[in-house]
Amino acid sequence: GGGDGELPQKRIAAVNKLVSNGRVRRRREEVPPGIICRLSGQIMVDPVLVPGGQSYERREIEKALEDNGGHDPFKADLRYTAEALEVNLSLKRFIDDYLAEHPWAYGA
Repeated sequence: GGGDGELPQKRIAAVNKLVSNGRVRRRREEVPPGIICRLSGQIMVDPVLVPGGQSYERREIEKALEDNGGHDPFKADLRYTAEALEVNLSLKRFIDDYLAEHPWAYGA
């Protein structure tokens, strides 16, 4: 019969639906650690790169620099100002894509 081509398509759609439903139930442990700010423990929204090569949430690192007299919170010998922070565009894109695919992660 001419309708045979429809069945695999329906099966594929059903499997994809199951897979995507399964993703929604995943827990915080499955959030990639690279998108979590070490200072806040939250997924970064405005990730910035510091001179030491780490990325942090902008407002968190700005506050930490203020509190630590311009010293990096994890490398005390490293000093810089908020002007030295650079937007980490590739990380921001990755996070935006990740959250679009895993909306549950907003609450992680």
